[in-house]
Order: sequence, then C-alpha cells, then structure tokens
Amino acid sequence: MSRASSGPVRVVLADDHSVLRAGLRAFLSEQTDPPITVVAEAASAEEAIDLVERHVPDLLLLDLSMPGLGGLGGVAELRRRGRTTPILILTQHAEAVSVQRAMEARANGYILKTARGEDLVSAIRAVVAGGTYVDPTLAGALFAPRGTPASEEEAFAALTPREREILRLIAEGYANKDIADALDIAVKTVMAHRANLMEKLDIHNRSKLVQFAIKVGLLPMDRG
Repeated sequence: MSRASSGPVRVVLADDHSVLRAGLRAFLSEQTDPPITVVAEAASAEEAIDLVERHVPDLLLLDLSMPGLGGLGGVAELRRRGRTTPILILTQHAEAVSVQRAMEARANGYILKTARGEDLVSAIRAVVAGGTYVDPTLAGALFAPRGTPASEEEAFAALTPREREILRLIAEGYANKDIADALDIAVKTVMAHRANLMEKLDIHNRSKLVQFAIKVGLLPMDRG
C-alpha cells in the first residue's frame, strides 16, 4: 500500500543496538529524496509493535535479531493485528531462509546492513511506494525451489538469540513453565517464542527439535 501523504516519510526505527540506531537516524535525517523523519525508536519487537500502533508510520525499519519476539515474530504479529504498515527488514542475516521467511511473513523488503546508503534509500523509496525490495545480492533466494530445505546452519542462523536459548531448554526437557521461570519471562512469551522457532525450523515435535539441537551443537551427541 502506497502512502497518501506527500510530506516526509515517517519511520519507526527498530534495532536493539542504540549506536546503530543513532547512526541510522542521522543518515536518514539527511535525505531529501524522499525526506525522512524518524518518529520513534524501538529496541525490541514488542516495542516496535506498540510504536507502530501509536504513530501509524509510513514505514517500519526493522532488524531481525532482537529481544522478545524477534523481527519475524514482530512482522507476523503486526500482520495478525491487521496492520498494513510497510516493513523493510534491515539485517545482517544473508541466508536464503531468512529472506524467504521474512517475505512469507509479509515483510515488504529485505536489505543487508552492509548495503550502501543509496541502496537503503532506494529500498525505502520502493517500499513506501507500495513495491517490494530485496537486496540485489540476495534476490536469487526468492527463486530457490520451495522444496529445497535450508541447511541446519542456515535455519539456526535465522533464530533470534532468545529463540536459540528456548530451543536449548526445550531440547533439554524443560516444560514451558520451567522455561519461563528459568528466563524470568511469562509463559505466554515462551509459547510465542516456541511457536515462532518451530515455524522457522519447520519442526513440530520435541524429538525432532532434540535431533536438530544436537546437529547444530546445542546439545552433546549422547542426548536422545
């Protein structure tokens, strides 16, 4: 959906690294085609969701690896709530599976943090105009056969740090309440992370999660 306003592009910036946010804010404020205004900043997906609902921006510029739900979880939750705000993923993850998952979750664009400034502006311009943008170095990921599974390493890389932590605890036999107690978070938050990581990995039972955890080195080989 393209924006109706002809004024500055209003952006919510979501990344858990404050130094990076400050640099991005400064860079974006210098742009003139289009002019860009950062209206709010978030350090977690949950905070980004709240700010999008509060400010109704023209664009959410969103990192994937953040505390809480993580970037993909944030995209999914916003879409579940019926929010059509254009979402541009800005991330260090260059794995094909990450691109595919983001676009399946209905993000509108995906660009790497290593991209040139002018490419980021082009991505913003395309997404707020109602289009789709994928970093040129990753465009081939969208055309990979859907039957081709991602490697365990790629799938693991797509998980947020919190999802990896919860994966390890699930594989070690912890129940949702035990995980919540161990991490000092709500049971419903554990359940949301669990659903997200199982969806990302396309694994839907504990025994296969254990096998996966062993393959990626989260558990020793003698665990069953």
